Amino acid sequence: MDERMKQELIEWGVTWDELSDRFLGNEALMTRFMFKFLTDTSFADLSKYLNDKNAEEAFKACHTLKGVTSNLSLDAMKKEVMELTEILRAGSLEGSEELFKTIEVKYNSLMTILKKYAD
Repeated sequence: MDERMKQELIEWGVTWDELSDRFLGNEALMTRFMFKFLTDTSFADLSKYLNDKNAEEAFKACHTLKGVTSNLSLDAMKKEVMELTEILRAGSLEGSEELFKTIEVKYNSLMTILKKYAD
């Protein structure tokens, strides 16, 4: 993995030691899965279902995003994703808009980093 990319991910909020442990220190595999995040649809699905006011489908998308953020140690947005998952699990949308906006900012900044190194 490019050292600059690694440093930017750490500064963004990836818990590097946890990620490295999960992937047994295999940085090539870590890089591969980070770049796979670029094609993950859970965030787009979450956005769509929140806009549609469909708590059930939004929950499914958010739960998937929660798994991805946990597996990739994306701790900068993990807390908010977990909170939103629980709101949606209860079938509610109350407070979802504010949490989603926070997640969206963090998601977009992560995507910017990943796209920069994906070429």
